[in-house]
Amino acid sequence: MKQTGIQRAESHTVIKVRIWISHLACLGVFFVPLTTELLVACIAGYIWRVLAMELAAHRYFSHRAFRTSRPVQCVLGLMVAASGHRGPIWWAMHHRQHHRHSDGPLDVHSPVTHSFWHAHMGWLTLAETADTDLDAVKDLSRVPELVWINRWHMLFPLAVLVITVLLGAYTPLFGSTGMGWAAAIWAFFVPTVLGLHAAFAVNTLVHGRRVGFFNRRPFDTGDTTTNSWLLAIPTLGASWHNNHHRVMNAARAGFYWWQLDLTYLTLRALQAMRLVWGLQVVPAAVLAEGREGRQRQQQRGTAPTVGVATAVAAATPGRAPSAVVQMQQPPTPDQRRDLAA
Repeated sequence: MKQTGIQRAESHTVIKVRIWISHLACLGVFFVPLTTELLVACIAGYIWRVLAMELAAHRYFSHRAFRTSRPVQCVLGLMVAASGHRGPIWWAMHHRQHHRHSDGPLDVHSPVTHSFWHAHMGWLTLAETADTDLDAVKDLSRVPELVWINRWHMLFPLAVLVITVLLGAYTPLFGSTGMGWAAAIWAFFVPTVLGLHAAFAVNTLVHGRRVGFFNRRPFDTGDTTTNSWLLAIPTLGASWHNNHHRVMNAARAGFYWWQLDLTYLTLRALQAMRLVWGLQVVPAAVLAEGREGRQRQQQRGTAPTVGVATAVAAATPGRAPSAVVQMQQPPTPDQRRDLAA
């Protein structure tokens, strides 16, 4: 399988149909039974799907915020695909582009330059966003198994669906046998769709939001990112988004002890088990900068003045990239060694 050039995806019409089927299937909750076991499976399924997005697709594949072995890297790639978030290389490609053009015309899922629904999920149905430019993510496309997973990503959620239905139909795992349809709805479609919208919410509910009680902006990052404490638990820490845009390669998005970041806590647990290592830290100077920005915001009740100005410029064609925004760095020699180990 080639590891350069454009990797063609399935038709964007197929992608649209798949999205519609997934959402319409969730209406099945009104027609199938719900057991305690199914509810537990639904919650657990949601958690691992959001972790697949935030820990694997985002912090690892997009930003190299920690290091791991090649077998674990492959497992992370399979998690991304099986969760319904498409391929890990495709995800990282789009996310790195998002950071390069945050809230500008080339940011395909910014609610500042596009409509809310286009930014939330409409961009996924476009023909121009379906394929993967392997040359744009060479640090990942040089790994054959990741390229293969990325190409055949649609097979993995289908496999999860089939296994879920079979377990529901022929085992008492979800309360009793004969629960195939109920298992499909509660243990597959509902957590899959909710997991997708957790990722979409980071695009639309923390970008372009007015700073206030629910959204804070301690850092001037040259875009409209904010931190949302309300979404911290459902997104497992991804909603500390203004923090993330200040130091994108950090392993934690919740910079301070009071900013709950369940993804980071999971990484610490994996580090204790020696499955991951080299978690990138937030510089002390940035932590001090954030405290000052928070105090200034509490005193004035507004975001940093420069941040507002640069955020407006971010939506203007031809604007220069902000010097504050830290762009994705190429992998270090250690990271390249980990990828190919």
